[in-house]
Amino acid sequence: MTLKHTLAAIPAGNTRRTYGTAYWDGSEWYANISGSVISARWLDPIQPLQGGKIVVDITDDGNGQATALVVGGYTDQPRPSTGTILTVGITEVVFTGEDGTVYTTDRFIGTYTIGDLVYITWDAATPTIIGVIPTITVTPPADVPTPPTAGPTSDTKKTPVTASDTYGVGGWGRWAGSQNGGEAVYSGTWAGYALTGSWFYGAGNTVLAGKNITAARFRLPQRLDVGANGTATVNLYAHTSQSRPGGDVARTVGPHTINVGDDAPPGWITLPASFHAVLVAGGGISIAGGTYAGFQSRLKDPDAGKLEIDWTN
Repeated sequence: MTLKHTLAAIPAGNTRRTYGTAYWDGSEWYANISGSVISARWLDPIQPLQGGKIVVDITDDGNGQATALVVGGYTDQPRPSTGTILTVGITEVVFTGEDGTVYTTDRFIGTYTIGDLVYITWDAATPTIIGVIPTITVTPPADVPTPPTAGPTSDTKKTPVTASDTYGVGGWGRWAGSQNGGEAVYSGTWAGYALTGSWFYGAGNTVLAGKNITAARFRLPQRLDVGANGTATVNLYAHTSQSRPGGDVARTVGPHTINVGDDAPPGWITLPASFHAVLVAGGGISIAGGTYAGFQSRLKDPDAGKLEIDWTN
């Protein structure tokens, strides 16, 4: 729907909420709605980000005029408010958020050490570390026996994907449904371009360090209707990255080759035992080579790429 048709559909004196992206032309900020760049007022305070997602209210005054008000930005998932320090540099700090994603920021107040639990605030999609979360020590009453702390001796760790993407054409997120943050996953070669896809899990599986892993399963998402018809050969690998690296991931184990039919629905794949150690160390799953094929984004299927890891003490 074009902006012109959007305005025409608004009854006089009413407001319609639309969604777009922020656009900076070098001198002023505008709202880009469905390809139409318009002037807008901005709710104060807002710190826009070039290309960042925004919510826009458009009001028709009944006299053929309309005004646009940007009321804020939005994300597909809430940003973490706490995290744990992983590394501390001179100008940057790396931390893992409570969502399991690894972030890097040059905005921090104070000094930190590895392992500190910290508060996080966000401005224009950029995190700022504002302080250490204080610990509270509670002294137990005298002569009260400590209850036993025995935990389960076996269980299944279910770990959702923190990010999925396609690498190729010079970087991440530059191919078909992976563009504009779409996070669809492709592999194989098409039109002379070699593509690889990967799923990331942050530090979620590192809690299994020291456990005996008895089995691991990967939920391959719905196959997309792209490329040639027929059964696709898909090569699964384990890679070593908790989040998107600067270049392609390092695939250290595999391939585990499977066949996937046309428009195949999501399905669980039992992974070889050789994948276990890489996953427990914080690695993920990648696809490379084989038949050109694409798979549904985690944004459209929250269980896409999910891992289930069975363990015993």
